[in-house]
Order: sequence, then structure tokens, then C-alpha cells
Amino acid sequence: MLVGESDGPAANGPETGRVLRWAVVAAVGLALGLMLWGVLRESTPVGSFVTVTAVGCSGRAHASGFAVADDLVVTAAHPVAGRRRVAVTDTAGRSRNGFVVALDPALDVAAVRVPGLGAEPVSLADGDDAALAPAGGSGVVAAMSDPGVLTRKPVEVIRRVRTNIEDVYRTARVSRRGLELSFDGGYGDSGAAVLNGDGTVVGMVFATSRFREEVGYAVRAVEVRGLLSQVSELPQRTACP
Repeated sequence: MLVGESDGPAANGPETGRVLRWAVVAAVGLALGLMLWGVLRESTPVGSFVTVTAVGCSGRAHASGFAVADDLVVTAAHPVAGRRRVAVTDTAGRSRNGFVVALDPALDVAAVRVPGLGAEPVSLADGDDAALAPAGGSGVVAAMSDPGVLTRKPVEVIRRVRTNIEDVYRTARVSRRGLELSFDGGYGDSGAAVLNGDGTVVGMVFATSRFREEVGYAVRAVEVRGLLSQVSELPQRTACP
């Protein structure tokens, strides 16, 4: 009986040691795996296109956006106007806080600064040559269908227009140099970049037609450049639409 009692611990000792060693190896492996995943995630290219989510004004708004500098994103004004918080999610799924640095309610264009974003800027059309986006020309709308999910929607330019429309606050009639487009638009497409066949951004989507299926409107790149030249002058935040 005494022999049996002394044999029990001796028999279990090596087995217990093996279990502990495997547990340590598994824990170390998991820690290294998580560390490697974090490094790979952070090193994944941000790209040029982002989701913009704004909270406030008794709700949440979702829009698309595109980078014009490594830490500066262009989007539509109506989703971010007056909002308390603005978050920007890149195509790697990383989300960062941003803040509005310029907003033009007449153009429905806003600029959002996102510290640490590290995005690849788009090629934004310089000038307003009709050849950049001619009637009948094709390209894509870089829409963010879900946070961090890029959907490239085929688009055709119907015509170049000057849209006479109400401003974001519906307080005044304004005029914008725009593009009438044929594409499958939907919620969240406001702020999306319109790229021509060369990959140059020639406009930014601000609305879809209420009366014509698969017809939308974009402000032309020349208007976006106009806003960017006034980043330090235009208001950073305005009232809710």
C-alpha cells in the first residue's frame, strides 16, 4: 500500500511536466501569432479610398471618401456637417478618428483631416478640360459599400452639366459644375470618387436621382480643388443639415 502511494506521484510527474511544457509552447505560439498578425495588419497598404462614418445630429451617417494627401480625405459635406464624431475606416479595416477642416455647403464637399492615416493620395484631375470626362466616357465609381469594403461600380458619363440645386441646408439655390452619370448608385455612395479610364479622379458623387433609375450626379474635380485651396479658410464645423 505504501509502495502504491509512493508510485502514484512518480508516475504522474513526467506527464504533468509534458502538459505544462505544451501549454507554455501554445501560449508563446499564440502570443507570437497575435504579434505577427498585428504587424502584418499595420503594414497592409491603406490605399486611396475610405469609409467615412459620422455620428451626431440625432443619427449616424455613412459615406465614401478618397485621400488627396496621406492624412487628408475628401467626402460629401452633408454626411459630416455638424456631426460630433467622424471616423475613417481604410480598406484594411483600420478605423481612425478624423476632424472636419473645411466644408462648403454650396458645393457639398468637405475635407477631413485624419492623423496617422498614411493613405496613398489619388490622382486628382487638374483643370476642367472636357476631355477628362467626356460624354459617353466610361470609368468607375469607387464606392465603400460597407465600412472598409471597396466596390468599384462601372460608370458612364451622360453629360457635363452645371447643376442648379439647393445647398446642403436648403436655404439657397446654388450652382455647381457637375457630371451627370449612369451607374448603380446607392446609400453610402455620397463622397465617392469618380475615376475616368486613366484612373484619374474627375469628380465626387453627391446625389442620385429621385426620378431616374441608375442616374447620379457628381461635382467636378475643379470644384474639389477649389475647396482644397481654402482648407485654412472655410469653416471647420457647421450646424446639422
